[in-house]
Amino acid sequence: MNQKRSSDISQELKSKIILFIFDIYAIFISLFVGFILGNSLYFIGGSSSHLYISESFGVIVLYIIIPVVFFYEGIYTYRFDFWHEARIINKGLILSFLIVFAFLALADGRWEYSRVVVICSFISMMFIIPIMKIIVKKKLFKLGLWKTGVKILSQDNSLGAEIFNNPYLGYIKSKREKETNIVFLDAHNSDIENTKKQLEHEISSKNKVMFVPVLDNHQLSSSDIFELTNCRISLIVLQNRLNSKLRMFINVSYNYILAILITPFLLPIIGIIALLVKYDSKGPVFFRQERLSVGGKTFSVFKFRTMYINGDEILDKYLDENPEEKENYEKYSKYKNDPRITKIGRILRRTSLDELVQIFNILSGDMTFVGPRPYMLSEKEKIGVENIDLILKVKPGITGLWQVSGRNELSFKERVDIDKWYIYNWSLWIDLVIFLKTINIVLNKSGAK
Repeated sequence: MNQKRSSDISQELKSKIILFIFDIYAIFISLFVGFILGNSLYFIGGSSSHLYISESFGVIVLYIIIPVVFFYEGIYTYRFDFWHEARIINKGLILSFLIVFAFLALADGRWEYSRVVVICSFISMMFIIPIMKIIVKKKLFKLGLWKTGVKILSQDNSLGAEIFNNPYLGYIKSKREKETNIVFLDAHNSDIENTKKQLEHEISSKNKVMFVPVLDNHQLSSSDIFELTNCRISLIVLQNRLNSKLRMFINVSYNYILAILITPFLLPIIGIIALLVKYDSKGPVFFRQERLSVGGKTFSVFKFRTMYINGDEILDKYLDENPEEKENYEKYSKYKNDPRITKIGRILRRTSLDELVQIFNILSGDMTFVGPRPYMLSEKEKIGVENIDLILKVKPGITGLWQVSGRNELSFKERVDIDKWYIYNWSLWIDLVIFLKTINIVLNKSGAK
């Protein structure tokens, strides 16, 4: 047993050394990219100046400060999920950037470097380091190095599925309980007293217990934890982030700025799709429908028309022949096979291009890029009196967390719960993750609406 644990520790150490080496390599590549980008910027700006490669690779201090910050942030200590680790990496790079520039300023010319190269290098690292990590960890997992056995104490099968089907985490089901040093304990399993007993039992014999709390609606990784020493109590600070006026201002500002920047590029695509919709079937190009907005107010959401103009007649006939579709609509608020959809409409829905014109809803201030789904007026009662005030506190979004968390496979109640989670835990990082996942879904044409 001791020999097995020693082997596991050796394997863990090897994998972390390899990950560390590839981080150094990623910094090296990023500096080279920064050198190329720096020269390109000088060329575009019409400057006759030229950066030399020594001004890129001469900044040796990056190879010291960045790994030290990563160690401090726990990158080489804990096994994080990809998106969580990407956030920590970017946070660490911002801190490293400030330290590096402060150091170089204090060095007073002793180091030969270009500010343009350093800035471009740090921007490159924000993409190169996370991408390289996911490639290396998946490869190490296949080779058997990035693997550690764990035990899961949970009645929720989805927890085990997420942990064991994620090679980035590198966890596998332990064959022998005595050889397991890490345990996942789900607090939803039983009452408080039994959970305490389980926790005490596991932590007395294991190196680490990964505790899953009962607070489902809050992202505790972004919360602050305070200690009341005299009474041995820990306080977790929970916030509704979108209740903050500052955060709301940031949310509104970046949506307007981004919409103004990308609208000129979208207009030609919108024009082409409009011609295709007009050619495909009779009727208007655009479809407008009243939806719920902040405070229960209504607004007209825009979409490209994806249905035949006599869709109600077509649907009535279809439902008479397929009564099971009524049950599907009651549960998911969608028909499995909607006969009203046109040929071009199916393509637009599958790729989510039917929602492209909602950029005008953003410019008019009715919607945001990411947010809760724009609920129909008829769905107000289904949302529930206990949820409606929270859901209608913020503007709806073109895409949202539920769209990248299963889309049509989710029930209406699950969608509402996911929207609540998003509102409680909003951050610019979460919006970025949802936006990137949405692009991935659209490109893969999966989870069609």
